[in-house]
Amino acid sequence: MGLTILGVRHHSPACARLVGRTIALRKPGLVLIEGPADMNGRIGELHLPHELPIAIFSYLADSHHSHSSWSPFCAHSPEWVAMRAAEEVGAAVRFMDLPAWHPAFWGVRNRYADRPGRAERIAARLCARFGASDVDALWDHLFEQPLSPEELEARLRSYFIELRGDEEADERDGPREAFMARCLEAAVREAGEVVAVCGGWHAPALEGTARAPENASWPEPPSPPEGSRVGSYLVAFSFHRLDSFTGYESGMPSPAYQDASFRDGPERAADLLLERTIERLRRRKQSVSPADVIAVSVMAEGLRRMRGHAAVSRIDLLDGLSSGLLKDALDVPLPWTYRGTILPRTDPLLVEIMAAFSGDRVGRLAPGTPHPPLIEDVRAELERHDIVPTRAPRTVNLALAELEDLHRSRILHRLAVLRIPGFLRERGPTWATEGEIHEIWVLVHRLEAEGALIEAAAYGATLEAAAAARLEAELLGAGGRLSRIADLLSAATFVGLDSLAARILSDVARSVGAEPSLAELGAALTELLGLFRHDALLGVAGAPALGEVIQAAFERGLWLFEGIVGNTLSADEGQLRAVLALRDTLRHAEEALGLDRARAHSVMLRRSSDAEAPPALRGAALGFLWSTGYYENDDAGSDAGAAAVRRASLPSTIGDFLAGLFLLAREPILRSPGLIAAVDSALEEMEHDQFLVSLPALRLAFAFFPPAEKEVLARQALALHGGDPATARTFLRAEVAPQIVARGMALEAEVSRIARRYGLHEEAE
Repeated sequence: MGLTILGVRHHSPACARLVGRTIALRKPGLVLIEGPADMNGRIGELHLPHELPIAIFSYLADSHHSHSSWSPFCAHSPEWVAMRAAEEVGAAVRFMDLPAWHPAFWGVRNRYADRPGRAERIAARLCARFGASDVDALWDHLFEQPLSPEELEARLRSYFIELRGDEEADERDGPREAFMARCLEAAVREAGEVVAVCGGWHAPALEGTARAPENASWPEPPSPPEGSRVGSYLVAFSFHRLDSFTGYESGMPSPAYQDASFRDGPERAADLLLERTIERLRRRKQSVSPADVIAVSVMAEGLRRMRGHAAVSRIDLLDGLSSGLLKDALDVPLPWTYRGTILPRTDPLLVEIMAAFSGDRVGRLAPGTPHPPLIEDVRAELERHDIVPTRAPRTVNLALAELEDLHRSRILHRLAVLRIPGFLRERGPTWATEGEIHEIWVLVHRLEAEGALIEAAAYGATLEAAAAARLEAELLGAGGRLSRIADLLSAATFVGLDSLAARILSDVARSVGAEPSLAELGAALTELLGLFRHDALLGVAGAPALGEVIQAAFERGLWLFEGIVGNTLSADEGQLRAVLALRDTLRHAEEALGLDRARAHSVMLRRSSDAEAPPALRGAALGFLWSTGYYENDDAGSDAGAAAVRRASLPSTIGDFLAGLFLLAREPILRSPGLIAAVDSALEEMEHDQFLVSLPALRLAFAFFPPAEKEVLARQALALHGGDPATARTFLRAEVAPQIVARGMALEAEVSRIARRYGLHEEAE
């Protein structure tokens, strides 16, 4: 009898080769693998002819929370190799870890995630000792080089003992390692010769497991919590999701490189990946000459020798590629010198190199693989309503006034809520749309859709139930944020979940009275007003409960608006759009909800002349008054606006003031030449440097006008200066970026200053 425990790093080619060799030599009767024990009765599913990578997806959901995690496998996963090797020697296979829905895994997205804490600290010290940039470079240096099996096994054992040290199992590892130990005892008693494959962190703790005690028996996986939904299913996975550079916690980067190392050996992997990388760069129209390739090869080989490697390693090749191909200075560190997702502003060439090392392989499940009920429910719904996606993109036009199209829309929205790829709404109402309502969807068959549906099964067995549970989960995660809750109310209405919409509406009602942010309240009010104005297609138009919430939000918004002070504050677009939402609410729901127009106007009148109010809000208040009929006619509004522009004409305030005014009163402004003349005069009187100070806020202000309305403004401005209004459109298209124009103007000013200093001003002119 004998027990061999192999501690491995998940998805390591070197560990995978060692596992395969050990099982072939020892020919055990039983192979135990770190994996979910609730799958032991279904291990046959893993022997179907799948295309790797795949994963076991496990989930738990109840009324309080939901949890899901993945146990991925690829060709170079030690766990997968153990299953294949066991099959070849006729050994039985069992998983020996707790189910992924056990509390020990809550908050863990991937079963094979790296161990934080002490392991990271020890690894950091080892990196410093060996001069490695990070733990991945250290791992490549110590283990992924050509080594004899005996030396590799000895190194791994020493490494994992050093990492674990005397650290006791915590609340997560304790239950898992206790369960694994009982499995090991039962396995030795039953089979005699046993090989166990587990994460290297656990191996030292399991080494002391008793050898086949008399009463050893297989432990039963614990039962899930009462009232919860649990399940485990195989899903297709991808190299992209396996890569640590995309955030996968297993820590092994560059799956395509690791796959080449496993299949062709570490001696050939660098040559293969160099070839694939150059091919990818050239397909992306990157210029990579033969001389560049030679430079990369020479540099990688030189680094191999300097670092004492028997074969060019992954890091040697990556450093060689950066040295041979990059021409410009970098804004951020090289992606392989740190852990986690690639930083913003990484050189695009490096992004393509990392994509080549990651690979684009996508797994596929074998026909006949068991699926959760959700997949059949979705398939039936799509077929019944003739909205099955096809390989070529298919456009579906829906008229929501027709009952069948409304059903189709709800199905597609439910799929969108579950984030199933292949269902994209290109156009549709945003609640405030009037008249006949249409949607345009583009449907296309995606290989990833089936895996996404299996993962969505964590939320329910039918499409309607899963969409409702997903929205419930998002509601719990909204953290009381009013605008997010209102978004979820809109989503619930679109997918046809009336009972959930009613519950969310009650949450909105509770939150409105305590909301401290005008921007948050305004974003929510925009959604609520759109729902209220909508016709009866979606069952919420004019609902009394919704009207009461809108009325309360309107009153709260006026109160919040009046309390904002700070005459040096820059324009806050969220606050400005909140004032716009208040304006639209008064316009469209005053009569239905009995809103107090006189009170709203008195608030806005005070704010429009309040010296302590931010300039943008003063402008918004004036725009509110003008666009809701406070002034007798456009001339009176124009006169008030022109006077306000003159009062706010400082470079530091005029742009912000106009941003508020323009957003709220676009239509009357276009009919008010007097106001345009006042703005033109205020800008013309500025010195060059003063204009540059006001420019950013001015750009925001004029951005609120669409192109056709900008052309109207340009015509009026040209008329003021004797220009030809017919040429207005040419002023809407800048030949160069505004930043370049600003730098050019600054350079001209500096040239003029120097010319004046040396008495050359007239000649320079």
